[in-house]
Amino acid sequence: MKKLFIISFLLLAFTTIYAQDADTTLLRKLVEKQVLTQQEADEIILKNQPKEVKSETGLIPQKIREAFNTPYLNFGGYALLMYKYSDVSHIKHDLNPRLVFISMNGKLYNNIGYTVLADFVNPLVHELYGIWSPSNAFNLKVGQMKVPFTIENQFSLTQLETVYNTRSISSLASMADDVMKLQNGRNNGGRDIGINASGSLINMKGYDLLEYGIGVFQGSGISSPEKDNKKDFSAQVILQPIKGFRFGGSVYFGSATYTLDEKIAPAATHTRDRWALSTEYRGNRFYGRAEWLHGNDGGIKKEGLYGTVLYNVVPNKVNVTCKVDYYNKNKDTNAEVIDYTVGANYYFFPQCRVQLNYTYSDYSCQWGARNSNVVYSQLQFLF
Repeated sequence: MKKLFIISFLLLAFTTIYAQDADTTLLRKLVEKQVLTQQEADEIILKNQPKEVKSETGLIPQKIREAFNTPYLNFGGYALLMYKYSDVSHIKHDLNPRLVFISMNGKLYNNIGYTVLADFVNPLVHELYGIWSPSNAFNLKVGQMKVPFTIENQFSLTQLETVYNTRSISSLASMADDVMKLQNGRNNGGRDIGINASGSLINMKGYDLLEYGIGVFQGSGISSPEKDNKKDFSAQVILQPIKGFRFGGSVYFGSATYTLDEKIAPAATHTRDRWALSTEYRGNRFYGRAEWLHGNDGGIKKEGLYGTVLYNVVPNKVNVTCKVDYYNKNKDTNAEVIDYTVGANYYFFPQCRVQLNYTYSDYSCQWGARNSNVVYSQLQFLF
């Protein structure tokens, strides 16, 4: 009994000492005096060492976040790696880093903050603005930002159901196919330089009845100097009569300086006007969105209409989506195309996913392109 008491006391003393400085000297002495066997000593070491290591290593990510993120400066971003197969392209298989966005934002004083968003694959600043937010009802941004036009244009690529934006949106909301690209040769990502007021009004127990955005923009595209002495105007109003269901409209009135063919005519300033009607429903597992767009580019009338649905098979893990998009780039000649897209998203970590899309494009004879089959696969990391 006395021996058992001594052993218990020594074990308790050893555990206390080991937790403080991880000294194994006492263990060796206990083994030498045959109070403990070598196996018992090894078991104590294995039992206690991982707890100490785990405690130290578990602090590393938190220490890194604290070192690089403060209320005044927060770092983040995302990266997209994309594979594309097209049966009509000269290069049918293509794998490339699509973009690497690095963001910085923070608050300088109370309700005054800033945001910077830049791409490292094709180095360019996409967003750079200051914001004053005295309340949810009124926010004022000055700088380079998203234009308040259509619902889809407000989405980040990390939130989009498919790999690429809808063709109708891309062609009429200052993205890759818009005539604004003819001004500066860039995909402007639905952004421009200007001043924008926005906010949410009339809270209805968990959601806002009305959202608005109104702004004046340069109309030259991102990171580009002014092309003429005119300014563009954009506005959007979205109503949410019941939680999850939204609808509304947006307008854009402006101009763009471009030429379709320099051999025929030099660059000139043309009208660039747009109208859009939008609706959206977001449920627990089901999501749907549809938008109609009309455009006028220097007298050429354009029209787009699309609908997309998404179903969460496993919430926050796996979803499937499909989209039908009609776009007419010249209503006088009926140069039309319909894109049919099906896809799936698998989230292996919050905001990190693998996307798989298949798109069949059916072109009219007036468009002047072959029908195509395209497969996209994209790896998304958000940090």
